[in-house]
Amino acid sequence: MSKTIGKLLINGQVDLFIDFKPALDFNMLDKRILLDLEKYNNKSIKNILPELLPRKLIPVILELAKIYPDKKGHSITKDERKKLRLLLKQFPLPIKSLSGFDKAIITTGGISLKEIDPKTMRSRIIKNLYFAGEILDLDGPTGGYNLQVCWSTGYLAGENAAKN
Repeated sequence: MSKTIGKLLINGQVDLFIDFKPALDFNMLDKRILLDLEKYNNKSIKNILPELLPRKLIPVILELAKIYPDKKGHSITKDERKKLRLLLKQFPLPIKSLSGFDKAIITTGGISLKEIDPKTMRSRIIKNLYFAGEILDLDGPTGGYNLQVCWSTGYLAGENAAKN
Protein backbone atom coordinates (compact mmCIF):
# COMPACT_ATOMS: atom_id res chain seq x y z
CA MET A 1 0.00 0.00 0.00
CA SER A 2 2.88 2.40 0.70
CA LYS A 3 3.91 2.28 -2.97
CA THR A 4 0.49 3.64 -4.00
CA ILE A 5 0.41 6.14 -1.15
CA GLY A 6 3.94 7.27 -2.00
CA LYS A 7 2.80 8.16 -5.51
CA LEU A 8 -0.26 10.00 -4.17
CA LEU A 9 1.85 11.96 -1.67
CA ILE A 10 3.51 13.78 -4.56
CA ASN A 11 0.33 15.89 -4.70
CA GLY A 12 0.28 16.48 -0.92
CA GLN A 13 -1.23 14.84 2.14
CA VAL A 14 -3.24 11.64 1.62
CA ASP A 15 -6.32 11.15 3.79
CA LEU A 16 -7.36 7.61 4.62
CA PHE A 17 -10.41 6.71 6.65
CA ILE A 18 -11.01 3.66 8.82
CA ASP A 19 -14.49 2.21 9.24
CA PHE A 20 -14.50 0.58 12.68
CA LYS A 21 -18.01 -0.77 12.12
CA PRO A 22 -18.18 -1.92 8.47
CA ALA A 23 -21.12 -4.26 9.13
CA LEU A 24 -23.31 -1.33 10.22
CA ASP A 25 -24.44 1.54 8.01
CA PHE A 26 -24.79 5.03 9.55
CA ASN A 27 -28.43 4.52 10.56
CA MET A 28 -27.85 1.09 12.07
CA LEU A 29 -24.85 2.41 14.00
CA ASP A 30 -26.87 5.36 15.28
CA LYS A 31 -29.57 2.99 16.52
CA ARG A 32 -26.92 0.83 18.19
CA ILE A 33 -25.36 3.84 19.94
CA LEU A 34 -28.80 5.04 21.08
CA LEU A 35 -29.62 1.58 22.40
CA ASP A 36 -26.36 1.45 24.40
CA LEU A 37 -26.85 5.00 25.73
CA GLU A 38 -30.36 4.11 26.91
CA LYS A 39 -29.33 0.74 28.31
CA TYR A 40 -26.42 2.20 30.29
CA ASN A 41 -27.76 5.73 30.77
CA ASN A 42 -26.13 6.21 34.20
CA LYS A 43 -22.73 4.94 33.14
CA SER A 44 -20.03 7.23 31.81
CA ILE A 45 -19.54 7.16 28.05
CA LYS A 46 -16.03 5.72 28.47
CA ASN A 47 -17.64 2.69 30.14
CA ILE A 48 -20.41 2.37 27.55
CA LEU A 49 -18.17 2.34 24.48
CA PRO A 50 -16.37 -0.96 25.24
CA GLU A 51 -19.52 -2.55 23.82
CA LEU A 52 -18.47 -1.03 20.46
CA LEU A 53 -14.71 -0.46 20.57
CA PRO A 54 -11.44 -1.75 22.00
CA ARG A 55 -10.69 0.05 25.29
CA LYS A 56 -7.44 1.61 24.07
CA LEU A 57 -9.23 3.33 21.22
CA ILE A 58 -11.93 4.92 23.38
CA PRO A 59 -9.88 7.88 24.74
CA VAL A 60 -8.79 8.77 21.21
CA ILE A 61 -12.35 8.68 19.84
CA LEU A 62 -13.74 10.69 22.76
CA GLU A 63 -11.02 13.32 22.47
CA LEU A 64 -11.62 13.76 18.74
CA ALA A 65 -15.38 13.91 19.32
CA LYS A 66 -14.78 16.43 22.13
CA ILE A 67 -16.84 14.35 24.56
CA TYR A 68 -15.81 14.34 28.23
CA PRO A 69 -15.02 10.66 29.11
CA ASP A 70 -17.00 10.74 32.39
CA LYS A 71 -20.12 12.21 30.80
CA LYS A 72 -23.12 10.00 31.54
CA GLY A 73 -24.96 8.22 28.75
CA HIS A 74 -28.18 10.16 29.40
CA SER A 75 -26.29 13.46 28.91
CA ILE A 76 -24.86 12.71 25.47
CA THR A 77 -26.37 15.17 22.98
CA LYS A 78 -27.54 14.44 19.45
CA ASP A 79 -24.55 16.40 18.06
CA GLU A 80 -22.12 14.41 20.21
CA ARG A 81 -23.75 11.19 19.04
CA LYS A 82 -23.36 12.33 15.40
CA LYS A 83 -19.66 13.10 15.97
CA LEU A 84 -19.19 9.71 17.60
CA ARG A 85 -20.98 7.93 14.77
CA LEU A 86 -18.93 9.77 12.14
CA LEU A 87 -15.65 8.89 13.85
CA LEU A 88 -16.64 5.23 14.10
CA LYS A 89 -17.50 5.12 10.40
CA GLN A 90 -14.87 7.50 9.00
CA PHE A 91 -11.96 7.72 11.41
CA PRO A 92 -9.46 10.11 9.79
CA LEU A 93 -5.93 8.90 9.21
CA PRO A 94 -3.96 11.68 7.48
CA ILE A 95 -0.67 10.58 5.93
CA LYS A 96 1.86 13.33 5.39
CA SER A 97 4.91 11.26 4.48
CA LEU A 98 6.35 7.77 4.36
CA SER A 99 8.97 6.62 6.82
CA GLY A 100 12.49 6.52 5.47
CA PHE A 101 14.50 3.66 4.01
CA ASP A 102 15.78 2.73 7.49
CA LYS A 103 12.23 1.70 8.50
CA ALA A 104 11.20 0.15 5.19
CA ILE A 105 9.97 -3.43 5.14
CA ILE A 106 10.36 -3.71 1.38
CA THR A 107 11.68 -1.45 -1.31
CA THR A 108 10.09 -0.46 -4.59
CA GLY A 109 11.57 0.45 -7.94
CA GLY A 110 14.50 -1.14 -9.72
CA ILE A 111 15.09 -2.90 -13.03
CA SER A 112 11.92 -2.97 -15.13
CA LEU A 113 10.50 -6.46 -15.61
CA LYS A 114 10.11 -5.62 -19.31
CA GLU A 115 13.92 -5.61 -19.56
CA ILE A 116 14.25 -9.18 -18.22
CA ASP A 117 13.43 -12.62 -19.63
CA PRO A 118 11.25 -14.05 -16.81
CA LYS A 119 12.23 -17.66 -17.65
CA THR A 120 15.94 -17.03 -17.15
CA MET A 121 16.14 -13.65 -15.33
CA ARG A 122 18.61 -12.58 -18.04
CA SER A 123 18.74 -8.99 -19.21
CA ARG A 124 17.17 -8.34 -22.60
CA ILE A 125 19.59 -5.42 -22.99
CA ILE A 126 23.00 -6.71 -21.84
CA LYS A 127 24.04 -10.24 -22.76
CA ASN A 128 24.87 -12.59 -19.86
CA LEU A 129 23.68 -10.17 -17.18
CA TYR A 130 21.20 -11.68 -14.71
CA PHE A 131 19.03 -10.06 -12.07
CA ALA A 132 17.32 -11.35 -8.93
CA GLY A 133 15.57 -10.20 -5.79
CA GLU A 134 14.97 -6.63 -4.73
CA ILE A 135 16.94 -5.14 -7.62
CA LEU A 136 13.81 -5.88 -9.68
CA ASP A 137 10.87 -3.48 -9.89
CA LEU A 138 8.64 -6.00 -8.19
CA ASP A 139 7.07 -5.91 -4.76
CA GLY A 140 4.34 -7.83 -3.05
CA PRO A 141 2.44 -7.66 0.22
CA THR A 142 4.20 -8.50 3.47
CA GLY A 143 4.03 -12.07 4.66
CA GLY A 144 6.94 -13.73 2.88
CA TYR A 145 6.01 -12.93 -0.72
CA ASN A 146 9.03 -10.71 -1.27
CA LEU A 147 11.35 -13.31 0.27
CA GLN A 148 9.89 -15.92 -2.07
CA VAL A 149 10.51 -13.61 -5.04
CA CYS A 150 14.14 -13.25 -3.94
CA TRP A 151 14.64 -17.00 -3.57
CA SER A 152 12.86 -17.93 -6.80
CA THR A 153 14.46 -15.28 -8.98
CA GLY A 154 17.84 -15.98 -7.35
CA TYR A 155 17.52 -19.67 -8.17
CA LEU A 156 16.49 -18.96 -11.78
CA ALA A 157 19.25 -16.40 -12.30
CA GLY A 158 21.90 -18.67 -10.74
CA GLU A 159 20.89 -21.77 -12.70
CA ASN A 160 20.79 -19.92 -16.00
CA ALA A 161 23.98 -17.94 -15.41
CA ALA A 162 25.80 -21.22 -14.64
CA LYS A 163 24.63 -22.70 -17.96
CA ASN A 164 26.20 -19.82 -19.88
